[in-house]
Amino acid sequence: MLRLQQWIDSCAVAISALCAVHCLALPIVMIIFPLLASSVLMDEFFHQMLLWVILPTSIVAIALARRSHPDRLVLVLVGAGMAILILGALWAHDHADPWVDKLLALLGGATLALGHLRNFRLCRPGKHAQSA
Repeated sequence: MLRLQQWIDSCAVAISALCAVHCLALPIVMIIFPLLASSVLMDEFFHQMLLWVILPTSIVAIALARRSHPDRLVLVLVGAGMAILILGALWAHDHADPWVDKLLALLGGATLALGHLRNFRLCRPGKHAQSA
């Protein structure tokens, strides 16, 4: 069970990193390859697809980790990261300037990744006693 939880945390961090790379690199890539502007990478569907992968992965990782440690900071970081990502995807994408959408995606992804990294460290064997 511990390996599964660590694998899920690793996946969640990787997905958050993919989200950040997408937000930061895509505008530069579009300048070089303007045809990408009409691709699925620019579509709202891509953002929602990432969100539909990130949310369940994070929920499962945290649910499995709660058996190993009672660290509340992990819950706060992961919960805040998910809330910020949802706010960016569902509100900012349509109702705010594009930079707000990107800022929320980066902030949410970074917060979520920090929570998963902390969770990953706390779930390593021998780390449970230090999690309070």
